[in-house]
Amino acid sequence: MSQQPVTVPTASLHGKVALITGAGRGIGRGCAIELGKRGCSVVVNYATSKSSADEVCQEIEASGSGAKAVSIQADVSKKAEIERLFQDAKKAFGKIDIVMSNSGTESWDKTEEITEEKFDHVFNLNARAQFFVGQAAWKYLENNGRLILMSSIAAGLLGVRDHVLYNASKMAVIGMIKAFATDFGVRGITVNGVAPGGIKSDMFTQNAWHYIPGGTPEWPAEKIENLMAEHCPLKRCAVPEDVARVVAFLSSEDGGWVNGKSCSPSCPPTFPFPKGIQNDFHHLPLRGNIC
Repeated sequence: MSQQPVTVPTASLHGKVALITGAGRGIGRGCAIELGKRGCSVVVNYATSKSSADEVCQEIEASGSGAKAVSIQADVSKKAEIERLFQDAKKAFGKIDIVMSNSGTESWDKTEEITEEKFDHVFNLNARAQFFVGQAAWKYLENNGRLILMSSIAAGLLGVRDHVLYNASKMAVIGMIKAFATDFGVRGITVNGVAPGGIKSDMFTQNAWHYIPGGTPEWPAEKIENLMAEHCPLKRCAVPEDVARVVAFLSSEDGGWVNGKSCSPSCPPTFPFPKGIQNDFHHLPLRGNIC
């Protein structure tokens, strides 16, 4: 007798609706497509590139899962546009079961050179925007829904020179995750975060060299990728799909007893730090609630 495939209904997202901010590219794109493959209809939010968002929608609807997708423009750094985004999302599908906040920006600045304008820009996108997405999620999410925020392995897990604004803004998100989890629990809504390391996406080349001892912006993409992969225990670079599968788990019934956690889907590099560089990139002690 042939072996029957094992199916896990609790991992399915059929019939669910997700709103994902910043879903036209990178990690957000990967998450939108992965959830769509699992039967979840998706609102693909974008800030400027409608064509990229529409391509994501087309890929979701071509997956054969029965999921539908729609692209909606909104600048999530503005509270009024977040409200409009959620209103339009609910009009499109009648409900919202899952919200993933994926907005953000990188920042590499010497501490002594950071201006008020730069501080506000980074915190507006990485922290303020995610707070107001979370606030809107409280209003629009179905009971027993899911809220997932985007943090980073840099949020208290790694210390990297000239990265203080990014580190601090992503650490603020960790605080939101824990507090939101307490507030949202009365409605059965779980709140978690993902805190990935370097991901091979559209921002990979411009940022990854910072994490490599002796790295320079002149290095070609192939060299950066090879070095990152060489010093990763799994011998490859992470891709958006690696994060997306964690998001899919947290979104599913299987993830229903995970709450207030920051899950770090990463394979930390094991660089041999030369003398004088070891303090540029160092592991800090892991402190609680890290999946």
